[in-house]
Amino acid sequence: MKKSNKLGLCLLALMLMLTACGGNSGTQTGGTPDNTPQGGKAAGNGEKVTISFMHFKSDFTDGMNKIVEQFETENPDIKVDVQPVKYDDYYTLLKTKMAGGDVVDVFTLNAGAQTKLFVDGGYLEDLSGKPFLSNFEQSVVDSQKTDGKNYIMPMNANPIAVFYNKQIFSELGIEVPRTYDAMIAAAEKVKAAGKTPFALGWKDGWTLGMWIGRDLPSNTALVANQPDFFEKLETGEVKFADNPAIKTTIQHAKELFALGNKDQLGVDYNGVVDLFAKGEAAMMYMGTWPLADIQKKNPDIYNNMGYFPYPFSNDEKLNKLEFNPDASLAISSKSQHKEAAEKFLAFMASKEGGDLLVKNINSLSYVKGTDTNIAPAVNDLKPYFDSGDMYDSQVYLAKTTIDWSGQLIQNLQKLFFNKATEDEVIQAMDNWVQKNHK
Repeated sequence: MKKSNKLGLCLLALMLMLTACGGNSGTQTGGTPDNTPQGGKAAGNGEKVTISFMHFKSDFTDGMNKIVEQFETENPDIKVDVQPVKYDDYYTLLKTKMAGGDVVDVFTLNAGAQTKLFVDGGYLEDLSGKPFLSNFEQSVVDSQKTDGKNYIMPMNANPIAVFYNKQIFSELGIEVPRTYDAMIAAAEKVKAAGKTPFALGWKDGWTLGMWIGRDLPSNTALVANQPDFFEKLETGEVKFADNPAIKTTIQHAKELFALGNKDQLGVDYNGVVDLFAKGEAAMMYMGTWPLADIQKKNPDIYNNMGYFPYPFSNDEKLNKLEFNPDASLAISSKSQHKEAAEKFLAFMASKEGGDLLVKNINSLSYVKGTDTNIAPAVNDLKPYFDSGDMYDSQVYLAKTTIDWSGQLIQNLQKLFFNKATEDEVIQAMDNWVQKNHK
């Protein structure tokens, strides 16, 4: 077993012991006659129940609160204590709460490695066979299974693509690029006209990590034809130096950095959304998250912006639309209010809940039959949705627990400031993996 796996499982085992010792004296030993889940208290019996809901969609705090308010209106015996947390701090805080015995009833997780870690620690309630899962396509439900069971429920999904300012493109005679080189040529034309090609908010690690975590696996699996590279990295069978895609991603990072706004590493997510909303940048690589904010700040830009798939390669056939699960919902296995928590998930899995999600956070819902017309720009992607011309680069990362993206961010920052060469970045990555994941 890799050191990272051992550390993760030991941490969760410690959390379990601490949780068991702190504050669980009221746990029931069996279900009640009304079929309340084990360890849970029923809602609907006149007793007011409060469940905690911690999520990493802090940029949509108002929108998430509106959804919760509607749930509370329809379920007056349940109060939801909403706890939004900035994504960069989210998992650290969630694990800290668990270690301290502070049970969070419902919380968001990312599918894949993070969910696996919490499953192995015994923290997640098994949702397999719950009626509300039938509101999703079976393929979606199956894709989120861990060890053959469903511990999470998909909440929303996002295309990850490139927003562009249609007015700037039109004025400069730029067509929507379908290859990487065409996108860079468009950016250079924008720069030559005295405008900012790319809005980059890389002060927040997740924004740079979001791009790295898609450019590298996409080029690795689909261009370098190494779909099992990250799985083999986990077992020590390969090194970064064995993967030609790492040089491609490093080169892409240098080019984007050179064509970005000033002080890319000093501007955060909110700052870069402001930059694009003001019409000061031609392109911004992002999910659909900033749409509501842009609409509020500059309706003219909102109604005159487009969206195209990020062309990670120069093979147009490979450059499909990146479409990923965003946040999924889980119930703590330690919750004392499992029935109320399940009611909340059932609401989020309903068409009403899905439509509220679409309306309030400008995201797409996995719930069958929900609205897909979330913004004018997203309509540009309709041909890809209709034809199924989409892919998910994250499937190539599903079998690794190595947080290589965080380390690559640190090494790229050295590269940006000429404190490391490309070869030194690659060597540093391999040295880091060998030292920390034996």
